[in-house]
Amino acid sequence: MSLPEEIVGVSAVPPEFSRVAADMFGNRLPLAQQYASLLANEGIEWGLIGPREYDRIWERHIMNSLCVSALIPKGLFVADLGSGAGLPGIVLAIAREDLYVDLVEPMGRRCDFLSMCVAKLGLSETVNVVRTRVEDYQVTPDVLTCRALANMSSLVELTSRFIPPGTLLAIKGEKAPAEVESASTILRTRGLQAEIIRPTMDNIQLGTVVRVSSDMNMITQ
Repeated sequence: MSLPEEIVGVSAVPPEFSRVAADMFGNRLPLAQQYASLLANEGIEWGLIGPREYDRIWERHIMNSLCVSALIPKGLFVADLGSGAGLPGIVLAIAREDLYVDLVEPMGRRCDFLSMCVAKLGLSETVNVVRTRVEDYQVTPDVLTCRALANMSSLVELTSRFIPPGTLLAIKGEKAPAEVESASTILRTRGLQAEIIRPTMDNIQLGTVVRVSSDMNMITQ
């Protein structure tokens, strides 16, 4: 498919996000810009990003992926479940050199794209592409991340075996409160608790995160 001419400038950070991007990525901002270009070009060509997304790469995808960064302590091992085009996993790996990240993805074409991104961005020392289903993933990370993977009830089913010792950070949208309410029974039966967090930086709300962790009150009863 031929790409729109507007894609040429997509790697540039929109002015409204320039301060946040500079603070979050630091001297690795050029890598984030290169990744934005990969999403807008190969990402669209390979069908990982919709063709209408090219002018929303920063707002809808990169900045939104940053909303989990401040919730992850330094030096942890992160598994990005159903990584797709690398959101939020690759964004985290660029912004946080201290993290080790598994990009967990079952589909071959998506894994090929992820591997290409890791190679082109020079992230191979801290990022690993793992082609497998979440159900078959055998590693126990410190933190699990996901974005647009499944509803909360399904996510709890998929990830409760990792919690504890891990914590799930699920990037969600406006329906997060309703999803958490719908998942209340399974959360309770698994001894888990969920809280909704809306990280904000420079007066910009980056996204909505549902953090799922052990309910210590239930564990100690």
